[in-house]
Amino acid sequence: MEDGQKLSAVQRIIGVFFSPRATFEDIDRKPNWVLPLVLILVIIIGFTLITMPISMPEQMEKQREKMLERGMDDDQIDKIMTSQEKIGKYLGPIGAAISTIIILLVFTLIFWFVGNIVLGGQTKFNKMFSVYLHSSLIGMLGVLFSLPLIIQKQTADVHFSLALLLPQEQSSTVLFNTLKAFGIFSIWQYVVLAIGFAVIYKFSMKKAGTAMVVLFLLYVIFSVAISQIFGQ
Repeated sequence: MEDGQKLSAVQRIIGVFFSPRATFEDIDRKPNWVLPLVLILVIIIGFTLITMPISMPEQMEKQREKMLERGMDDDQIDKIMTSQEKIGKYLGPIGAAISTIIILLVFTLIFWFVGNIVLGGQTKFNKMFSVYLHSSLIGMLGVLFSLPLIIQKQTADVHFSLALLLPQEQSSTVLFNTLKAFGIFSIWQYVVLAIGFAVIYKFSMKKAGTAMVVLFLLYVIFSVAISQIFGQ
């Protein structure tokens, strides 16, 4: 991209996959987060609607097992499950959209705090939000790739990670969940995020890359802990 050349919102969407530095340099001049946010929400809502008939029975079965472990009888469980199923059909997509927005804001706040407070840089929150949303489109690409596999296999447990090397019987182990957290699209997103982080903070790639490695490892630890606690 030539100096001073401006990218359209669509060009930024495409550029984050093929020329992230030029894209983030353009974002640094004029941040914009509306289109990527809309795309992310459309993908999440669509994904939820399409996969709910597959994912909901799996989730309900896990909940049933936990309620049985607590000593609840079948009548109590059936009433709760019926109620949750009715609510889930209507609130599932809405809940997915709201939780996605909250997660995007929280993660942006974490990266912004690290850049501004921990590492002593300076940038505006809306720039970090724009960078994080654009990098999150890589994760959304992973969501789109997983969709046909979920439909084909009739299970929501689809991922693109080193955990594929392990037998499914080990899906509840720490090793499996750790390898699962090292997904191809997650790693790709953090690499691109490191570039954006360096651009908007004017950090060296070494400094930005180190920060992203640490944050990614913390994300992996948190993800594995959640998986072990909730049995996902």
